[in-house]
Amino acid sequence: MMRIFKYIVILFFLALAAAQDAGAFLSGPNVPTDIAAQGQFTVVIDPGHGGQDSGAMGLGGIEEKNITLALAKRLTQTLRKRPGVRVLLTRQYDVYVPLDERTAFANKSKADVFVSIHVNSAPKKDVGGVETFFLSVNATDDDARRLAAAENRVTAPADGHASNAGDLQDILSDLTLSLAHHESSSLAEAVQTSLVAGTGRESRGVKQAPFAVLSGAIMPAALVEIGFISNPSEAKQISSNEDQLKTANSIADGIDGFRKLTTRGNGQSDRNEARQKTR
Repeated sequence: MMRIFKYIVILFFLALAAAQDAGAFLSGPNVPTDIAAQGQFTVVIDPGHGGQDSGAMGLGGIEEKNITLALAKRLTQTLRKRPGVRVLLTRQYDVYVPLDERTAFANKSKADVFVSIHVNSAPKKDVGGVETFFLSVNATDDDARRLAAAENRVTAPADGHASNAGDLQDILSDLTLSLAHHESSSLAEAVQTSLVAGTGRESRGVKQAPFAVLSGAIMPAALVEIGFISNPSEAKQISSNEDQLKTANSIADGIDGFRKLTTRGNGQSDRNEARQKTR
């Protein structure tokens, strides 16, 4: 009887150790990660909004949060088929993730790039097209400024945990010293060019604005607006499986294009993290 009891105790502690090891590979809400291998190019995809933060709303009750999540999952599948690419998601389900935790997750995962997926909206139904942003204290134009302000206003969860957007100005003031910031414009350009070519939608250009979701990233980061949910024609397109696959391939090609221009994926993110800690 005593021997059986000892076996039970041993099995219990082995199970506990295994659970702790599994927990070490969990970062963010329901987001499994793996250890980055030397030479891998790590991409963190951020499906905009989630949970009680629905984002923009379209005709028929279409919600931005659902489109961004569906597209992010397709983009993940597409990128994982490419050699040497490691892909992680800031959320895999319809959950709320504070804005500051999204880039914090990318930093912890030693990401080489961070791409946040969003869907645009406008008062006029005929406005359409795609645009890609990188972080800057100065917005390109009034539309970019209004869009950033709208994206930065998120609904806090019931526990009152809101995004750390109050630190945005401090981060923006240090952008000129950041290599990642300079590379972010190249990432945005590569994604925008590929997205326009692959989807055939109008190009609204590469722009800059103070997006809180991009602040804090120590790697090149871009925010992509894949189309207008307020435009009936585009809303129908971006909700379809066929168009989402086309869009995912286009964004993946843009990330690939940027990858060819950078030394990242070979210890670069480790050096950036070390540089960040010395400030």
